[in-house]
Amino acid sequence: MLRKLCSMLRSDTGKEEPVQPKSPLEILNASYQGLCRLAEQIDDHAQKAPYSFVTQRLKSIAAEKRSIAGQLKEAIIKLNDRHEEPKFEIGEGRNHWERIANDIEDQRTLDNQFLEYAVLLGEEAPEISRLLEKVVSQQAHHRDSLLDLIARADPQANLT
Repeated sequence: MLRKLCSMLRSDTGKEEPVQPKSPLEILNASYQGLCRLAEQIDDHAQKAPYSFVTQRLKSIAAEKRSIAGQLKEAIIKLNDRHEEPKFEIGEGRNHWERIANDIEDQRTLDNQFLEYAVLLGEEAPEISRLLEKVVSQQAHHRDSLLDLIARADPQANLT
C-alpha cells in the first residue's frame, strides 16, 4: 500500500500531457478551471466520506481552494471582461481511500502545472507568474492534509 502511494506521488505514468496554453489569459483560464475542478471534486468526496471529521476537513480544503481560485478569477477579469464559469468532470473512486488518492494525485499534477506556467510566464507576464507561485504556496498545506487523511483511511474498506 505504501509503495503504491509513493509511486503515485512520484510519477506521471499513464497521464497524458495537457495541451499547453499560449497566452497569459489562456494560462489563467486553464489554471482557474483546474483549481475549480479540484475544489468541486474534493467537495464531492467530502459528501461521500465515511466519518464526519473527514467530511469537515475536506469541505474546508475545498472552500479554501475556491477562495484561492477567486484570485485567479480576478486576474482573468482584469485581462478580459468576459468570464465563463467552467464545467468539468469529477474524478471518482471505488472507496474513500481511492478518492483521497485521486485528490492527492490531482493536487500534485495541478501544483506542477502551475509552476510550469509560472516559469513560462516569468518574462512575459511576471505578475501572473508570481500569482501562480503564490497559489501553489497557499495550497501547500492541502497536500499535507490529504496525505494525513489517506494515512488514516483503509484501502481495503468497502465503505463508500
